[in-house]
Amino acid sequence: MDIAGKNFLVLGGSGVLGHEMVSQLTQRGANVISTAHSNSSQTSNANHEVISLDLSNNDSIVAAAAVIAQSNPTLDGIVNCAGRVGFGTIAETTTDQALRLMQINHLGPAALVTLLVPQLLSACEVNGEAIVVGITGVVAERSFPGLAAYGESKLAASRHLAALAQEFRRVKIKTLDARPGHTETGLAQRALFGAAPAFPTGMTAEHVVSTIVAGIEAGKSEIPSSDF
Repeated sequence: MDIAGKNFLVLGGSGVLGHEMVSQLTQRGANVISTAHSNSSQTSNANHEVISLDLSNNDSIVAAAAVIAQSNPTLDGIVNCAGRVGFGTIAETTTDQALRLMQINHLGPAALVTLLVPQLLSACEVNGEAIVVGITGVVAERSFPGLAAYGESKLAASRHLAALAQEFRRVKIKTLDARPGHTETGLAQRALFGAAPAFPTGMTAEHVVSTIVAGIEAGKSEIPSSDF
């Protein structure tokens, strides 16, 4: 995909990965809007339109989709940089904790994409294609102790991307499943529950995002952890 002149939505644009994604897409000439969870987050991204979105709240998802659709009749790309993490063994993790991760990391973003399918289809009619990008991470490839609930939510997101691509193949809504390893975003220090283990130094957000953006440009459908 030629990114220049295209309309992109970045979920989680106020986070480290999301902020970098907005920056790199903008540098390539894209028209970018993003979402942020709080009003304080929105003020840091005043150079582009920022829409309030709480992925744990269905009313917020519906409201955000309506605002996005009204101002953006076509969306060439949706990039999900939002997400949370939680730490704990299977025995320690409660059902409520696991459900909250699943809502934020999979069900919420999936619901928003579903509501914005008409805008993706409009982009396909105008420019011949559209793309939905998810950053599912290495946990979607293999299991890690203490990360079962997190991995399950990301694996669900990965499978959803694959099904989306199959269902909309004829109209050329494509997907990109990016699975980087540990990245220095500060996410582990803001866990929904549990305490982070001692991770080795991770990749930079700049490196991860540049790899994903290159994948969008090259028309890739997945970027395995080994390619980061």
